[in-house]
Amino acid sequence: MADVKIRNVPDWLVEWHKQRAASEGISLEERLRQLLHEEMIEQRRKILRKLDTLCAAIEQESGTLPDSTPLIREARQEMEERFDVRGRRQRSHQVARSRRKAG
Repeated sequence: MADVKIRNVPDWLVEWHKQRAASEGISLEERLRQLLHEEMIEQRRKILRKLDTLCAAIEQESGTLPDSTPLIREARQEMEERFDVRGRRQRSHQVARSRRKAG
């Protein structure tokens, strides 16, 4: 983990955080770590709220897009049938098994 040193912090501010830490039963260091972590979490939440707003605007403008999973499965199956991918896989597994038995 990284170390961080903050210079020129007013004494009254350090004392205030020390008192808060003591009242919570934790060290000043732990309290400051928690504050930094909470700030990061809050920033992530803000970003997610913005993304939700953007997604809602896009959905309102464009409508809900259909699920493409069935189309992808259909295309994959067609490709496997067209190029006999499954047959090749089965043959390659058979060859691998026979080599293991022979070896």
